[in-house]
Amino acid sequence: MWRSVSFLLFVSVVLISGCASQPTRVNEKRLHDAALINTQLGVDYMNSGNKQRAYDKLKLALSQDPNSSTVRYAYALLMQRLGENRKAQENFQKAIELNPKDSDARNNFGAFLCSQKRYQQAQRQFRAALGNPLYSTPQYAYANSGLCYLQEGDNSKATKAFKQALNVDPTFAPALYQLAKLAVGKGDWQKANGYLNQIKGTNRYTPSNLALCIRVKRNLGDTNGAANCARDLYRLFPNSQAAKSLLNGGT
Repeated sequence: MWRSVSFLLFVSVVLISGCASQPTRVNEKRLHDAALINTQLGVDYMNSGNKQRAYDKLKLALSQDPNSSTVRYAYALLMQRLGENRKAQENFQKAIELNPKDSDARNNFGAFLCSQKRYQQAQRQFRAALGNPLYSTPQYAYANSGLCYLQEGDNSKATKAFKQALNVDPTFAPALYQLAKLAVGKGDWQKANGYLNQIKGTNRYTPSNLALCIRVKRNLGDTNGAANCARDLYRLFPNSQAAKSLLNGGT
């Protein structure tokens, strides 16, 4: 099976194997295998930003095996990136129909629905993903659920979801970052600092969490800590908007 890791609209896809339909005829098997190869290529092109080549490969894969949940899922993600929301929804639904236990597809479909402000439907998909005891990365569905609650304006349920993500993976940086932001929103700078220090222990830096680190450390009067976060921001993400903002006197 291939896994897509998503955080709402930010989707990273890694194809590790295929496990859709199990064709028995030789020609069907050949087409099935070719479809998976083209799906792999399409996903690689999608991740590198070459949407046209991704479209060509995934469209070919779809013609080779339209009943592959793997192909449908990848095509849905591409359609979402291209803003073809109707086609994205149709292919997410088809992928899940073909493989109802695909928690990654349900997680990403939930993220898609949340981006369309269809919050209740999104949460149903997250719950379905999490209801699969074989789901190997439930922290992503918990985190997406939390982000969806944030978008809906329910900080309490969002906090609970992010903490559930940490129960699965205490080093899960996206959840730590969101909890730090929520703590800042409450004026609890010490708690925010604690979450950010946990991110530091994982070395899972992003421009956003380093920018927040600078802000929190400065607020607490920790000039050395703020300087360290700024150094990491410049070193790791010199071309990021956060680094440019800091150079211009921002936080």
